[in-house]
Amino acid sequence: MRHASFRRVYAYCICSLILLAAACHIVRAQQNGATGTIQGSILAPAEDISGSFMREKKLLHYDSHNHAGEPIQSYRLAELAVVYIEDAGVRAPTPPPAEHPRLNQFQMVFRPLVLAVSAGTTVDFPNNDNLFHNVFSYSQPKEFDLGRYPRGDMRSVRFDKPGTVNVFCDIHSYMYATILVFDHPYFAVCDDDDNFAIPAVPEGHYTLAYWYGRKKMESKRITVKAGETTTVMFQ
Repeated sequence: MRHASFRRVYAYCICSLILLAAACHIVRAQQNGATGTIQGSILAPAEDISGSFMREKKLLHYDSHNHAGEPIQSYRLAELAVVYIEDAGVRAPTPPPAEHPRLNQFQMVFRPLVLAVSAGTTVDFPNNDNLFHNVFSYSQPKEFDLGRYPRGDMRSVRFDKPGTVNVFCDIHSYMYATILVFDHPYFAVCDDDDNFAIPAVPEGHYTLAYWYGRKKMESKRITVKAGETTTVMFQ
């Protein structure tokens, strides 16, 4: 029993030392300006998310509400996907943006479907539908319940802890979105050509992950070298 306990403590200490060494390396790279760029593109899954929401609305008879039967605008990849470093090794929070990012409620869906923010950011939740919504989350990084509010109203939530926050509507059960909260600046969404870029990454070895819709789709081990660009393709 004592041997098992000793092994656990030993393993914990070794892991802590490895993480500490990685953090020190990143801090030194940041101080020395030894950074590179990660860039690449994403080939999104061939699925019709807007169409699946329309089918859910019909099954639940929500399509009879006002203009809710109109086709849902297709999502751009920038509203569905985020690329980010999983093991940055050190907290490097960035100041929250002056303008709050928004998770809109429109056509009885959330837009964007995936929102990436830095810890400390306040997100606005405007209701742009001609009916009530009730936005909530039971996720550990941030639990909240905004209550029911009508079109034209907006509620806000500050996200202080890093992690994955799953967001839902208490009235319309099929509605969902994901907010990814980071304590470092090494994440990006795609541009209109499905390309992404993460600049000023300290040189080192990392795991780069790709999140799409409701889950992490893929991750890859990469090496970032000072003054160079590392190209990564996700599909």
